[in-house]
Amino acid sequence: MLTTGYGGQLVILFNMSYLYYIWEESINISLGSWVSFGDINIPYGLSLDSLAMTVLIPVGIVTICVLLYAIEYMSHDPNRNRFLIILSIFAIFMTILVVSDNYVMMFIGWEFVGIISYLLISYWSTRITAMKSALSAILLNRMGDTFFMIALGILLGYFHAVDYDTLTLATPYTNTLILNILTILLLLAATAKSAQLGLHAWLLQAMEGPTPVSALLHAATMVCAGVYVLARSYFILEYSPTILLIVCWLGGLTTLVSGLIAVVTNDIKKVIALSTMSQLSIMVLAIGISAYDLAIYHLYCHAFFKALLFMGAGSVIHSWIAESQDMRKYGGLSLYLPLSYTAILIASLSLMAIPGLTGYYSKDIIIESLYGTYTYSGYILYYIAVGSATLTSIYSIRVLWLTFFNYPNGNRNSYRYIHENIYMILPMIILVIYSIFIGYSRDTVIGHYSMSLPMNNHFIETEYTLPTYIKLLPLILGLSLSLLLIYIYEYTYIIRKSQVYNYFNNRIYYEQILNNIIIRTVLRFGGLLNYYTDNGLLRTLGSTGITRVITYINIGIILNIVYVIV
Repeated sequence: MLTTGYGGQLVILFNMSYLYYIWEESINISLGSWVSFGDINIPYGLSLDSLAMTVLIPVGIVTICVLLYAIEYMSHDPNRNRFLIILSIFAIFMTILVVSDNYVMMFIGWEFVGIISYLLISYWSTRITAMKSALSAILLNRMGDTFFMIALGILLGYFHAVDYDTLTLATPYTNTLILNILTILLLLAATAKSAQLGLHAWLLQAMEGPTPVSALLHAATMVCAGVYVLARSYFILEYSPTILLIVCWLGGLTTLVSGLIAVVTNDIKKVIALSTMSQLSIMVLAIGISAYDLAIYHLYCHAFFKALLFMGAGSVIHSWIAESQDMRKYGGLSLYLPLSYTAILIASLSLMAIPGLTGYYSKDIIIESLYGTYTYSGYILYYIAVGSATLTSIYSIRVLWLTFFNYPNGNRNSYRYIHENIYMILPMIILVIYSIFIGYSRDTVIGHYSMSLPMNNHFIETEYTLPTYIKLLPLILGLSLSLLLIYIYEYTYIIRKSQVYNYFNNRIYYEQILNNIIIRTVLRFGGLLNYYTDNGLLRTLGSTGITRVITYINIGIILNIVYVIV
């Protein structure tokens, strides 16, 4: 029933995309007005422009594939229907976020996406780790939502409008300080939702949820919402060049740190989650150099092979009798799970940006465009991005080697029950096709779907002026060091845990720093406020104090009357 509904939605989506491609004209649907107070008007409307249609296509395709996958993956769960319903509600609000024509409607979709992610991460609510992870995710996301709310307040207070068309016309004549503040607030909101460095801790913990949740929320849709908001707010970002430089460096540092952590992580789903964080940072890098069309194109392509990676990992975990996620316990599974191995291999090669596959066309052009800016920051960030791409190749090969080629490390009983599930493979085949061929649509996506985004000359500079070695450096380093990694694992591998290994294996100790310095301090400050303010000053001056004053006054009057009578 659910998949039939989404199949119909997908047909409508493709028809609308075809019409848009033919006519290249936005479709605006006004459904009324929510608030009309003086000159402030908050409309309730939908806008199917080029940017919305570009993002809706991967959201729709990945959603229906994940729903088909989840029907089989959760087939033995007693509450499977509830799980599918929550997934479907998530898809509805993600669609609202994408097709809204103003920031208030976008914020409604943004909020509900966060709330439903809490329900999905904590789906197995009897597990303490699942509940703690969901709580961490929702709290860090609420931090980003706070900044989004402040931005909404500034938009209403300063512009008296929240719809994109009005703001696009007004921003060129606006005070630069206001635009800088708005850009910082939107960047902080996107940092929380898209798991950039500083507010990223929730993404790895979110892997406690079922694998279909990871494939949908943390690969293709929810985590891309932050990038989508930044791209949608291009008319504000373009007039804040200083903040765009900060955006660039945030993306560069995040992509490098996430790659270093992933190289020493042993949980297969967490490695893929860290690769998601790294690829989102590549999109943020593109936004930082004003290449919004390239950022959206990478979002478009990345959704397919990343969802495929998660679904392939879920197929391995589901077939393993203990459902372990530790890659060191696998080994030799290519003979037992040939279809899952093929899916993960194609998705990994696409993630590594091997020429001919989807990831190559969207990822390499962003890395090259960094050098094509011909600025000091562009040069430095180019080499950081090349290092990140090399690390991506290393941990992708590491996942393939430890899972499918290494000597079997599990017990004999585990290998007896490993089997391929054809119903889980079928939706993966669709994503395999997209992971191979969708990259060829670059001219279509950038040329037609992203016409509403500003264009710059970096694309031309990158295509025609870069030296050949700059273009080939990510590919050469990635392949050579990946082959070196295979040689080390096969012939010379010795575990030597150093301080550096422990540092990155413990995720740069960020959670410990967050807990000990920020969260404990805030809790201690909250306890003092509770002691001295809530239960102290406010009680003395508030209800308790007033009650005592009234009581003592009455008692004093009665005693005086008694004294006079006596």
